[in-house]
Order: sequence, then C-alpha cells, then structure tokens
Amino acid sequence: MLRRIFVFLVLPLTLLGMSHAEAQETVKLPIVMYHHISHNPDRWNDYVISEAEFESDLKWLAQNGYESISVTDLLAWTEGKFTMPEKPCMITFDDGFESTAAYAEPLLQEYGFCAVVAVIGSVCEKFSALNEHDPELSNLSWEDAKAMAQRGVIEVQCHTWDMHQMGQRLGCRKLAGESEQQYRYILSQDLSRFLARCRIHEAEIIPTIAFPYGAYSRETIAAVRDFGFRAAFTCTEEINYLTGEADELYLLGRYNRVHGICSENFFKKWQENS
Repeated sequence: MLRRIFVFLVLPLTLLGMSHAEAQETVKLPIVMYHHISHNPDRWNDYVISEAEFESDLKWLAQNGYESISVTDLLAWTEGKFTMPEKPCMITFDDGFESTAAYAEPLLQEYGFCAVVAVIGSVCEKFSALNEHDPELSNLSWEDAKAMAQRGVIEVQCHTWDMHQMGQRLGCRKLAGESEQQYRYILSQDLSRFLARCRIHEAEIIPTIAFPYGAYSRETIAAVRDFGFRAAFTCTEEINYLTGEADELYLLGRYNRVHGICSENFFKKWQENS
C-alpha cells in the first residue's frame, strides 16, 4: 500500500505572487482633526474647543479600546515594518497653535496617545521673530516645533509655507486657467521654502503634508508625491480603509472636532460612517 506524503512549503510572498498589501487585511483608520484649544469660552466654535472637551475625547478613545498611531507608524506599516493595533486611530492638529504644546501635549502623554501637528512655515517664522508665548493667542515658533518633535509625543508635518490663504487661490488648489507648469512652479516654490527653513532651524519634519482647508487639485497629488511627501491629509470626513498600498495615503480623510458636542456623540460618526 502506497503512502502519500504531503509536503507543505512556506514560500515568500513574492514567490506566491502576492504583494505585501495583498497579504494584509484591510485596516479601518479613523482620524480626528483638531485646531485650537482655548480656555476662553468666547472663542469656542467649530475650530476651537475647550481643554475639557479634548480630555473627554481622549478618555472616550481609551475607554473604547482605540490606540493612536503616529504618521511614522503608518508609513512603516506600508513597508511591513509596523503591526497595526486592533483599533487604530490618528490624532491630528492643524495650523500649529501654541495651545497644541501647552494644553494638548500633556494630556496626550497622560493618556498614552500620540499626535501630529501641521505647521505653517510663514507663521512659524513670524512667531520666531515675535518670541511670544501665549497659548491663547500664539502659534508655535521654529524652536517650539523643533522641541516638540524631539519630545516625541507630537510629530510635526508641513501645512505649506504660505498657502494657508482664502484669497484668489484656496489653499493648494490650482487656479482656473492656470497651466500645470505654472501651478507646479508656485507649489514647488512654496514647499521648497518650507523645507529650507526647516533645515535651517533643524526642525525634524516628517515627509507628509496637510492641505490647508483640505483644498487640492488633481495635479496637487502628483506634485507633492514628486516632491518626496509620502502622505497627505484632507478635510474630507470619511473613514480610511487601507490595505497597505503606499498610494492610498495621499487622500487621508479626517473628522473635524467642533465645540459643543459630547465625545460620545462626536465619535458616533466613526461608527455611522464605517
């Protein structure tokens, strides 16, 4: 009687014809977007919340099993060098207000979370010259951004040099009638200046960008990719479903945290839109 011998081989993914992304399950990554935190109730609005609201959010996330990942973690995951937690989330801040360092960072550290802040280069330059440090009114200087990145709780990313404007051009969006060559030149000049000042001030910036006002054009994505940026954050309120492909990171959606809604009701959006 013949015996059949079955040999099971463990083959590398490449030999099986599978990419790293194909070997992974789809990951659901919700991202929350904050701007300014203030102790002054007169300032609370759709882009300014209280410190108590921010702490309540962190408590809710912790109690509901969420673990924050850094942008560095996300980039490493696409390379197979990081394992996602069971319920990952990301915490982001736009505009680089000093309240991010004064109010948010200590609470993030207390609750074991991490975050990323997008700074506007021209504004960092302005407050470096002013040397003002009022969490209610000031923005981060280059020295503040450098120190924050070194502490490691909050990473620092690009929010452009000076395209955080709502004039003729909205943020990074291409103008009607503007040639692609003209547009690329203007965007490249802005990003080059931002990165040059980062180098001068030795501020460690991760290779990612948050589009001002979430405004961008089809040409924007190609331009920032060619410029070396590996991910881009929008203001589109949607959950991100990621498989590990690097190109998926150029239109990351985020939910803007407004004042006046409890944490439970705000984060319901994550369940309702998943």
